[in-house]
Amino acid sequence: MLKRMAGVITTLSCLAAVPTGAAAADTNVKFMLDFISLGRHAPWYVALEKGFFKEEGLNVEIMPSKGTADAIRGVVTGIAQMGFIDVPSLVASGKAGSEVKIVASSYVEAPYCVYSLNPGANVTKPAQLEGLKFGSSSASFVPQIWRAFMKMNGLDGSKLEIVNVDAAARVPMLAAGQVGGVDQFLMAAPAIRRAAPGKEPVCLFAADYGLDLYANSIGVKKSFLDQNPEAVRGFVRAALRGWQYTLANRDEATAIIVKSVPALDRGIVREEIDLLERIGVNADVKANGFGHIIPAKMAKTFDFINSNVEVAGGKLEADQTYVPGFLPKTPILPTQK
Repeated sequence: MLKRMAGVITTLSCLAAVPTGAAAADTNVKFMLDFISLGRHAPWYVALEKGFFKEEGLNVEIMPSKGTADAIRGVVTGIAQMGFIDVPSLVASGKAGSEVKIVASSYVEAPYCVYSLNPGANVTKPAQLEGLKFGSSSASFVPQIWRAFMKMNGLDGSKLEIVNVDAAARVPMLAAGQVGGVDQFLMAAPAIRRAAPGKEPVCLFAADYGLDLYANSIGVKKSFLDQNPEAVRGFVRAALRGWQYTLANRDEATAIIVKSVPALDRGIVREEIDLLERIGVNADVKANGFGHIIPAKMAKTFDFINSNVEVAGGKLEADQTYVPGFLPKTPILPTQK
C-alpha cells in the first residue's frame, strides 16, 4: 500500500512539473521599430516596462532600425518576427514585402507633413506647394505621394521643386532657409522648433486635405504568424494596452522611454507623445479601439500607393497583406479625459 501511494505521489509531482498555459516557456519576439528609438515609440517601451508583454507569455526585445525599408527587410529576412511597418512603404516594396502581414493599425492617419517655418514659407494651404523648394529625397516615394496629393487638390504636382537632401540634413537646411519646406513626419515639430529658435514650425498635414491612408502598423512575418497565432494575438493586445496607457499617462510614459533610452531629450519625448494622439486616435479608434482596421480604408491605402508610386516587381494587394482576427475581443479604447 505504501509503495502504491509513493508511486501516485511521484506521478502527481511529475505532472505538476510539466509547464502548461501561462506557466509554459515564454515565446521570444523581436520587434523592429521603423527608426532609431524616439519619443513616438513610447507605447512599445511602456508595454514592455509595465509587464503587458510578459503577462501574455512573451519575451519581447525592441530593436531600432535605420528606417522603414530596414524594418520591412528585417521582418522579411527573419531578423525580427514582428515590426512597426509603414503600410505605404510596404506597398511600395511590391512583392518583396509579401512575407509581411499586417494585423493591427497604429498610425490610423498618415503622419506626412510638409514642414515650413513662420516667419518663412509658412505653407498653410496645398496651393502653396506649387513653386515650393521642397527638401526630400529623389530615392524616396514620398515626393510622389505629395505630387499625387497635389493632383487630388486640383494642383500641378510638377510645380513642386524637389531638392535632394539627406534625411539628417533636412531640418538644418530648413532652419538655415536653404529650402522652404521639408518632408517630415508630424512628430518632427519639437526638433524643428529647437533647430530654428524664434520661428514656429508649420505643418501642412496631408490628412487634413483628403489623404486618408493607414501608415505604421503591426506587421508580422508570415511563417511566424502561421506557427504562433496566439503569441501574435497576445502581442497585439499588450501593445494596444501600451498605447492606451501612454496617452493616459504621458509624463510616466516619458520617464519610461527615457529610462530605456537615456540619450533622448525628455522635453522632445513629451511633445512627441502629445503629437501621437493626432495620428493614433480618430473617430474609428474612439468607437472600435486601438488597432482597429477598416478594410475599405486599407484597400484604399493600397490602391493609392499602387496607382501613384512606381512599384518594382509585382504589386501587393490589401487582401493579400491585411490579416483580420488578431484584435482583442474586448476593444482597448482610449481613456476618456
